[in-house]
Amino acid sequence: MFKKIVCPVDFSEFTDEILNCAVDIAKKYNAELHLIHIIPNLNYFTPYESFLTPENLIAIERNIEKEVDKDFDKITKTLDMSVKKVVKTGVTFVEIIDYIKTEGINLVVMGTHGRSAIEHILIGSVAEKVVRKSPCPVLTIRPKGKAFLMP
Repeated sequence: MFKKIVCPVDFSEFTDEILNCAVDIAKKYNAELHLIHIIPNLNYFTPYESFLTPENLIAIERNIEKEVDKDFDKITKTLDMSVKKVVKTGVTFVEIIDYIKTEGINLVVMGTHGRSAIEHILIGSVAEKVVRKSPCPVLTIRPKGKAFLMP
């Protein structure tokens, strides 16, 4: 049923818990597991931050990519399966949806992170946007200890 599974990772305190669910599902279905991390596009800040020259942006993005590689290595060391690690730059939900479509992903396993009512109204939820726009099923996982609070 599921041959390719993607798990977006943000390296938060909840990453391990969500990743463990994705690994269990991938093993059960003998599926490929893809881990994707999206780096926010720093070009959005250049009109406001004069120190972000094109050269500085490239250097910053390279440093971020190195840190992401280290973080990926930390979390994948404990897994007893191989995973495809992907790093993209852009708008998080847009890049996830694009990846789902281009790679033929069959299932998305991602976390929900509770936001305050104001944050949710102003910036929304990546998980919510992925659920609405994904061409495949999306399993959202609320990490233990993250209670739903009514606005």
